[in-house]
Amino acid sequence: MPDQNNNENLYKEIVTNMTEGVMVISLNGKITMLNPAAESMLGLTQDDVGSSYGSIFMMREGTDAFNEVIFDTIQERGKATNVTVDFMHNGEIRNLTLTTSYIRNKGEKSVVVVMSDMTELNELRDAQTALEKIKKLNAEFEKAKNEAIMANEAKSLFLSNMSHEIRTPINAVLGMNEMILRECTDEQLLTYAANIQSSGKTLLFLINDILDMSKIESGKMEIIRVDYDPASLIMDLWNVIFLRAQEKDLSVKFSLDETLPKTLYGDDVRIKQIVTNLLTNAVKYTPQGGLEMHVAYERHGEEQLSLIISVKDTGMGIKKEDMGKLFENFQRLDEEKNRNIEGTGLGMNITMSLLKLMDGDMNVESEYGKGSTFTVTIPQRIVCDEPTGDFESIKIMQEKNHADRRQSFEAPDANVLVVDDNAMNLTVFKSLLKRTKMNIVTADSGKKCLELVQKDHYDIIFMDHMMPEMDGVETLHEIQKMKDFPNADTPIIVLTANALSGAREGYMKEGFADFLTKPIDVDLLEQTVADFLPKDLVRIRESGGADDEKAETEQNIDYEGFMQYGISIENGLSLAKGDMDIYVDLVDMFLREHEKQDAMEQFILDRNMKDYAIWVHGLKGNARTLGADKLADIAYEHELKSKADDIAYVEAHWDELVAVWDTTQDGFREFRGEDSGKYGVVSSENGEVLQLSQSDLENVASLLENFETDQALEQLKEWIGSPLEQEMYELIKSVLIALEDEFDEDKAIELLMKNGGK
Repeated sequence: MPDQNNNENLYKEIVTNMTEGVMVISLNGKITMLNPAAESMLGLTQDDVGSSYGSIFMMREGTDAFNEVIFDTIQERGKATNVTVDFMHNGEIRNLTLTTSYIRNKGEKSVVVVMSDMTELNELRDAQTALEKIKKLNAEFEKAKNEAIMANEAKSLFLSNMSHEIRTPINAVLGMNEMILRECTDEQLLTYAANIQSSGKTLLFLINDILDMSKIESGKMEIIRVDYDPASLIMDLWNVIFLRAQEKDLSVKFSLDETLPKTLYGDDVRIKQIVTNLLTNAVKYTPQGGLEMHVAYERHGEEQLSLIISVKDTGMGIKKEDMGKLFENFQRLDEEKNRNIEGTGLGMNITMSLLKLMDGDMNVESEYGKGSTFTVTIPQRIVCDEPTGDFESIKIMQEKNHADRRQSFEAPDANVLVVDDNAMNLTVFKSLLKRTKMNIVTADSGKKCLELVQKDHYDIIFMDHMMPEMDGVETLHEIQKMKDFPNADTPIIVLTANALSGAREGYMKEGFADFLTKPIDVDLLEQTVADFLPKDLVRIRESGGADDEKAETEQNIDYEGFMQYGISIENGLSLAKGDMDIYVDLVDMFLREHEKQDAMEQFILDRNMKDYAIWVHGLKGNARTLGADKLADIAYEHELKSKADDIAYVEAHWDELVAVWDTTQDGFREFRGEDSGKYGVVSSENGEVLQLSQSDLENVASLLENFETDQALEQLKEWIGSPLEQEMYELIKSVLIALEDEFDEDKAIELLMKNGGK
């Protein structure tokens, strides 16, 4: 028996020290034992031992699930194994896990309840589960955010490329139309051309509108305030709308308060965009009758006013229930009736967003079936208080200016430096400014630019952005570091294909004086030059009419035949401003650049996508300039992929690019025919030829080294205009090509010295 007592004491010791609660209940419902852990979990004491289980727990709140497990076991309906129940203790719900079984205690059958408090553990598990969920959600959020960023970057890249590519053909149209405005003397044709010019520029604005929703949504839409002439704005609006109205046999009436100040300060481009949208909507939704636009203002002190522009039509009007939809995206009112009317439904939403950015407002009055009146009010600052005058006087002045358009300026004493790694771009640039008679010096790299600006003074420097080795921004920064050099105050203007909103501000922050987009608008280029040149260098050139630098065209060209090579000669000529001589020169340059294939292939082998992108970008631009659109399109794809470092694509499609490139070359060789050069051989009647010495060649090389290029060219042209031995003729021709077509003076010097050193 001593052993049995020892065992009982041992069991009791074990049960007393268990962390699990243990409670023993007889089958008649009496609590016969509690260990300390059970006391703590259940809120009982040893005084409760011997008490009826039912009297303690049956009326106790929050113990129903606990009681059900206990009573099922006492009544022998079933034992429990790790059953979790809620149990209220001291007003707090605890999570208890119960396991029940039967024992014999002094011959009587009893129920043993073993319990564990899982509350803290469950809370920890819940917290861990929540933490895992949070981590998962965070990971999903980061993934979604990264995808959104990538999508936004892709959209930005697409918009940037789209703005560049779409502008090119439109500028070609405007460029050819510019030649009509300058050279035509027929007043009726001049009127038509002026309308084309105004509408074409509006088309450019509308293309920019495609980008506007994205800019507005991303918060990148900018209001750029400048001094502007409201009379010009009103005439632009007239030119935009009156032809469209005439096509529908609608009347158009414009009027304005004659005392409207002559010069205001605000964003005239955005104001024009807003009112153009109102006018075009008026035409679209007016089947008969007409429209009126009235410009008024309300003064606020000496320097401020509210510009008030109202557009009234006799159109369909708007139902009261549809007023709320007017400014929603992609909404067209009365859809069934207006299903044939073109448009995306973005215009009014963009209009309201622009008004909000300019602290403006809009009021709409409409009667369904009778018409509408839209009135916008926009705060502006007064710059010049002189009155604008009446609208009819403004129209008469514009007609007078049609003839004046053929007036331009000359600046023969001005020096301009143009920096671009693309020889064709340099040729086009010089051609556009040919009639100004300025001295235009070219540099084909940032490094060459740095050499030139330290030696000679230039009145303006035009700088291409995208160049290899040292781009335009890097070159500008190097110039900014210089001290005691002739161009410390020379304005530097960037040339770029980046036309996205915010680009101008970015370039201006870098230190550029102004910003011109490619393809270059000749009007804007000439205006920019005139604005930045010292006034004493500029003189007005009298109108020369159609005889002044008349554009030459070839009548016997088989335009259709060259389409088989992917070449539109007409498109190329339009970009050359209709000048066949310029176009032929550009074609000859393109034919000589075939050697670039080897360099580009080496970039691929070296996996050098940065330089490959720059070179294929130049190829695309050159091809587009010449009307070789098929090659330009393929080169454009290569440019996009190389900028994205997609080497696999470039490698896989290199042969395709080369094949189209070769075909294009074949087409241009056929276009040029037998005489593929402008430096003809001069024959000798008596067999005598001009003999040139080593010293003669070195003297010309010396002129080039001293930047006396004009003198060198004069001497070289004099020589090639004389009978020469074949070898010497080829040398002089190569030097002239290097200078006049490739703008590579280093190459010309090398050719002269190499031969002179023999």
